[in-house]
Amino acid sequence: MNAFVRNACEKELLSIFKEVITSLDLKIKIESEAFKEGGLRETWNFLGENSVQLMFILTIVSTLLSRIPIENKELLALQVKNLKLDNELKTFELQKIKKELSSNEKITEEAIDRTLEIFDNDFKITKHKSNFYKRLNSDSKITKISTSKFNNQSEPIDQEATVERSQFKNFILHSNELPPNVDKNASIDIISPVLKKGTFKWKGFYNGKIINFEMKDKIFNESVLSKNIEFINGTSIKCVLQQYRKLEDTGQEKILKNKVTTVFEIISSEQNTHTEQGKKYKRLEEQKNNQLKFDL
Repeated sequence: MNAFVRNACEKELLSIFKEVITSLDLKIKIESEAFKEGGLRETWNFLGENSVQLMFILTIVSTLLSRIPIENKELLALQVKNLKLDNELKTFELQKIKKELSSNEKITEEAIDRTLEIFDNDFKITKHKSNFYKRLNSDSKITKISTSKFNNQSEPIDQEATVERSQFKNFILHSNELPPNVDKNASIDIISPVLKKGTFKWKGFYNGKIINFEMKDKIFNESVLSKNIEFINGTSIKCVLQQYRKLEDTGQEKILKNKVTTVFEIISSEQNTHTEQGKKYKRLEEQKNNQLKFDL
């Protein structure tokens, strides 16, 4: 096996274990043993104070690695749902599962299913798993990948899980792009407005960070260029902000570009001005919401 491919695969696999262990806030160490005979066999020892937790982690990751996705997933609605879940619901649910692991003497199928549902849709794990199989697929000598669990006497405790080479492609993502994140009520403090025609970017302060963004509200742009709107220190806007994103190979989210599509309100120390295009946008949004309520 290509040594670079092997090393890269090990890194991706360890990243998956690290993400699962860290998310569950468990104290588990991983040590590698000497290579075994029979293909390229590598053994990792998992060390911890709770055998139920150790078995749980091994079951979760081995299942994640070997369970063929229902479809060849791209980073669409399922991952968007999980981005929100990551912040609150995912953390809360995993804390509940951790408590169950600490108090129970055995693993329940229900706890395994709940955990797999979270990690199956986790965009970081999805990316690391895609990288793992993409690396394996690049080496024509590799015919399959198998995982097995053993007890501390090196006795197998379940059947070997195998993924054939023909199935590798089912785990590989075709795109690193995430759907745009849309903030329909964004507040941006203006640092540098664009006061002349061209493809220049505005600069502002959004959610505690400095961002560069394209101003795609044509009516607002025309008002700025014709000096109907002037900016003073402390001026901010309320708007619709679209953030285009992708996943890097590390599984981290990266913002590629920002676009303001509609400006609702210009706020300064002197006055607040509501825009006509903003009023129109909000009317259309209310109509959509009312229609959805009616259909339900």
